[in-house]
Amino acid sequence: MDRHYDMFEVLPDGILIWRDSVAGHDNAINKLREYATMTDNEVRVMHLETNAIIATMYGRSTVGPSWGVD
Repeated sequence: MDRHYDMFEVLPDGILIWRDSVAGHDNAINKLREYATMTDNEVRVMHLETNAIIATMYGRSTVGPSWGVD
């Protein structure tokens, strides 16, 4: 059974905006990459049942690779 992950965009003032819910770790990472191409802000994949941040990626304005995946 796949875990469900939630996608959030982090606004410059620190407010989290929910963007999507995705089933499966690989699907969540792929969706994270997709969202990062559409924003200048940080995007996060979170597993809400455990409050764990699974991965973060910074949007298109960031120079160079700047993402982490657990």
